[in-house]
Parts: sequence; structure tokens; C-alpha cells
Amino acid sequence: MVLPRRIVSLSPNVSMILFALQADALVVGRTQTCVTAIEQYLRAWDIPPQTVAPRLDAWQAIPAVGAWPVADYEAIAALRPEAILTSGSGPYGVHEAHKLGVEPAALWHGDTRTLADLTQHIQQLGALVGYAEAASALSAQLARRCQDACATPRRWPHAPTVLFEYCVCTQYDPDPERRVAQAAETVLVGGHLAPELIALSGGRTLFVQPGDTARWVTRVEIQAAQPEVILQYDCHGCPTARRQPIATRPGWERLSAVARAAVYPLHVNISDPNLCFPEALTHLDAIFRADRPELP
Repeated sequence: MVLPRRIVSLSPNVSMILFALQADALVVGRTQTCVTAIEQYLRAWDIPPQTVAPRLDAWQAIPAVGAWPVADYEAIAALRPEAILTSGSGPYGVHEAHKLGVEPAALWHGDTRTLADLTQHIQQLGALVGYAEAASALSAQLARRCQDACATPRRWPHAPTVLFEYCVCTQYDPDPERRVAQAAETVLVGGHLAPELIALSGGRTLFVQPGDTARWVTRVEIQAAQPEVILQYDCHGCPTARRQPIATRPGWERLSAVARAAVYPLHVNISDPNLCFPEALTHLDAIFRADRPELP
């Protein structure tokens, strides 16, 4: 197997892994958001940025060529990549490889939906770029973080049922004022890593299972399920969500979680399928294992 020596990363999540593997020297192209993603990874794992400052500077200097599927094909071709790495929901194949000017075998795509997927993709990328030993060490580090979460004492004697509201916009528009939402009637429940992270923190997610991406659910379904805890994420600061807080939605006052004020805002996206999941676990720990009122 010939190892690629010129890699273009069209995914911030992939770039986090390459950085964690210390495979920086192989990367000749990146997205506009890769450096920000790497900085988020450093925060999630408590790595002082000053300890890796030269490497961050090197990533800043790497040409930005867009982000899949909005990528600058000519700029990518000019970099003469030997491998192009992408990630996201759904398959990628021969057609996309031809668009990018490489053979299908040179295009790697990861659809990360679970922690097992994340570990598998770390191993695959490590083997692809010749950093298999570093990939094994990183995978072991992830496993230890999950084990630590399981070992933390839990506040409640049982696993409370959890509604994770990811978004309320039934019709998205770049202009927040033009988005459509009926938050009182329909919400999007987040998936990807969220069900597993909630379980590691002591809860039980409603409506989605590990491996699901997301699911639209109705108020009727939510009332029938009667979640004991509601976690609300405002989808990257969406003003539509902020204008329709859960406690003010008609009919939602009949939910036990609302009546007991067991509704908690999330400041991080716990569904993000990437190396930053320890940050989400820390946030969930503060909710599930703090001094909260006992559940019925």
C-alpha cells in the first residue's frame, strides 16, 4: 500500500483527527473552518494552545479550498492531492471523485454517527496516512474518557428519560427572519453521538437510538412520552428557537419536565460526531450529576 503524502481535508472533523494523530505535514489543503475546529478540539481535551502553537500556525498557512460539497475543484486539483478526505451523512463515490480530479480509491469518506464509528474512522485514517500507532493511542484515550463517564456517581437512582431538542426550524433559510418554525407543535430531536453521550451521563434518550441522525417529533408524541428531562439546543444560536422558549409554548406546560423546571439549555452541540465529545460529556455531567431535585 502506497501511503499518500499530499492530503486535502474537506472536513473539519477529519482535520481534528489528523491533528490529533500529528499528521500535519501531510495536509496541503483544508476548509475555512478546520483551524477553528482544531482549536475546539484543544479546548475539549484541555490541551493548552501554546504547547502546539507552531502546529496551529502551520495549519493557518495551509490553503483553504472550501468545504464539501462547496469546494473549489480547480484549487484542489492545483494542489495535486494523493488523497482527499471528507465526512458527513450519506455515501460518496466515483462521481464525487471524478469531480475532484482523483481516482475513487483516493477519496475517503466517513459517516460518523456513533462512538464506535468515530473509533473505527480514527483507525482507518491512521492506517491510511501511516500513523496506525498514534491512532491506537488516540482510540484508547477516547475509550478511557467514556469509561470515566460511566464510573462517575449518578444523582438519580434511575436513568431519566430525556428529550433532546436540537432544532425547531421546519424550513431553513440563511436569513433567520425567514425561517419557518412551529415549535409548539414540531421539534427536531438530535441524534448522532447524543444518545450515547446522554446514556454515559445517566439518562435515556427518547425518540432516537445510537446511529440515528435526527427525527422530527410532534407535541402529541412528546406528551405521550412525558420526558423527565428536556435538553434544549438552539441550533447554533438560532433566534427562532430563542423566540419560542419551551416554558411558553402552548400545551407544553402539561409536560412533567416543564412543570418541574427540568428544562436545561445546552451550550454545546452534544450531537456533533467528532473528537470534541468530551466537552459535551462535561456539560451533560453538570446537568445530570449536579444537585438537582429528585425525579419522581
